[in-house]
Amino acid sequence: MEKLKGIIGKVFSSKKVIIAIFLIGILVATAGGGYYLWQRGIPQKTAMVLKNIVHNLFFEKHNPGDIYGLVHIEEHGEEIELSELELPEEEEEKSKKEDKIEKIEKKTKVVKAPKPKKIMKPLPVEEYPKEFLPLKKVLHKPFKMGACAICHEVDDHGKVIKVGEKYVLTKRTIEDLCYSCHKERYAKKYDHKPAKEGKCLSCHDPHQSDTKRLLKAPNVPLLCASCHDPKKAKELKIEKVVDINVKYKHKPVNKNCLECHDPHTSNYKKLLLTKLDWKKDFCLDCHSKVKDPKVKKKVDLRNLLKTASVEHSAVYDENKCANCHNIHGSNNKGMLNKPQIKQCLECHDEEVKKEETGEILINIARLLRKNKYWHKPIKEVEKEGGCVACHNPHGSKYPYILKKFFTKEFYLGGSQFGDMMCFNCHKEKERFTLAKTTKATKFRNGDMNLHFIHTQGKKGRTCIACHDPHASRWPNMIGKYTEFNGILFPIRYKKTETGGSCAPACHDEFKYDRLVPVKNIGAIREEFK
Repeated sequence: MEKLKGIIGKVFSSKKVIIAIFLIGILVATAGGGYYLWQRGIPQKTAMVLKNIVHNLFFEKHNPGDIYGLVHIEEHGEEIELSELELPEEEEEKSKKEDKIEKIEKKTKVVKAPKPKKIMKPLPVEEYPKEFLPLKKVLHKPFKMGACAICHEVDDHGKVIKVGEKYVLTKRTIEDLCYSCHKERYAKKYDHKPAKEGKCLSCHDPHQSDTKRLLKAPNVPLLCASCHDPKKAKELKIEKVVDINVKYKHKPVNKNCLECHDPHTSNYKKLLLTKLDWKKDFCLDCHSKVKDPKVKKKVDLRNLLKTASVEHSAVYDENKCANCHNIHGSNNKGMLNKPQIKQCLECHDEEVKKEETGEILINIARLLRKNKYWHKPIKEVEKEGGCVACHNPHGSKYPYILKKFFTKEFYLGGSQFGDMMCFNCHKEKERFTLAKTTKATKFRNGDMNLHFIHTQGKKGRTCIACHDPHASRWPNMIGKYTEFNGILFPIRYKKTETGGSCAPACHDEFKYDRLVPVKNIGAIREEFK
């Protein structure tokens, strides 16, 4: 140990050794500092500033002091400090300096003197390259100021360097160049492919545009459609397809896709703006806001779904709203995926079991195929409304998601009978209130109104006791069966030119004739009671 101390003492007692160590230290410090400054771009920026000063002093004609303080922007008369145009690498350093100044100011309460305003001449319109004239409505800020050197390499005279057909950039890629100012990197869970791949120029023009955000299209929907249109998407092998050239468009699609989507990056599927389930809750975020309750088309769907005692399974199945609707738009009313009847028969082409009650709903598609006569709303969809003329496709408090009061019972008192769903369209009161008539109905025996007999009194039969509301073999929609106490009894209806007959389980065969009244066996029995 003592020997080691002796050796160290001899070394450091030598002046030459001390001078050598000192010089090595200076060399290391200079190299390290130089490398740090070079990485920060300080020498390059200093050289550029000195070059510009020399160029402006000796080659350009300026008013005294013009080259120092502010850049004057012609439009809006806006003035911008050159200090505001520092390159992005300086921002962190600048922030530290500002924090220090703020702390000193708090302690010393120093009052800042206003900076003298020294203005540079705006870039005259004639100095812009001819390819950019006439100038458009929205100019990228560096382009607006003529500060081409922020993005492009320039020669000693400030002219952008061109190699072949390309102008040389200050960064290796467009992505690096854009992100040097636009600091937010698009690195969330789900990224728009062009943003992820740094293809900023797929959507934006780097110099000027007639659209906000320097878009390459007149509006956002048209920009999105330039890739997501069915034909273009096929060419580009893009899976997400949106056709904006349809008859019925979702309002945001027609106005601004950004009401629902982030064009760059998102933590939610489909680049949606919120974590809400895009299949239902996201839709309800707008479709539960009713600005004018008097407008029938505006329905508070959230409240409807909460209060509906009878649910439509399609609203809750895997794809929810998208089971029936194209969320961007379609050529079918209501933005349905298919024409309304076909859309409903997507599910109702088989017997459907109701989860709440276990009830089996009939195969409507088969019923329509087998019967010639369809209920008018189904037959004349555009005019009469189709399935939704009677049913609410989102939910209801009435059986079979009907829009109005209805009962599944066989009997219903005459006073309640007129409140049923059927009477929303069939408004002829005389058909059910007159015991005798020759005009109100064709279902009569002479002038005896058989509609009145069947529907009035304590045991007034409901419409579905005799009629099928969807399709029938006969033009007056007489059903094949009548259900009583859960049992289906055949009606055995027969039609004649002036009347007809039926023989269900509730009575013997009864005939009727509008011109020559028939005396039925059951009626004779009643006379002898």
